[in-house]
Amino acid sequence: MHLKSPKPKHFKYPKEVITVGDELRKVRMDRGLTQHKVAKMIGVNRNFVYEMELNHHTNTIYALHKVFTFFGYTPKTLNINESTLQGQFFSHRIKYGFTYNVMAQKIGVDKSTIARFERGGNIKKETEIKINNYVASIEK
Repeated sequence: MHLKSPKPKHFKYPKEVITVGDELRKVRMDRGLTQHKVAKMIGVNRNFVYEMELNHHTNTIYALHKVFTFFGYTPKTLNINESTLQGQFFSHRIKYGFTYNVMAQKIGVDKSTIARFERGGNIKKETEIKINNYVASIEK
């Protein structure tokens, strides 16, 4: 008689996935990759991956874009509601690594307006229409 049970997870495997760093470590370990290998795959140095996993790295658009590149999807731990215009817009920025400046130029508004929109602040109706038209054009 042979007893079989799954091999226990590595002691550094996250018990709970709460942050982007936790999610990064979980996905990396599930795929059987080292931090060095992930760093090479996404074009950063190993310290970037190490700091992200320890939550010592700020979730800038650059960092989130690199994580997106590895995952192939927007980090679930960000809890972005992609059924809203804000969520679709922010996910698009993460996917392509677009800064506020780049988006402001693409849409024809000020970068502070883009930031205010993503934070849920008030924007002019005509600005919302411009953003809506932009998001509608990227879905095609």
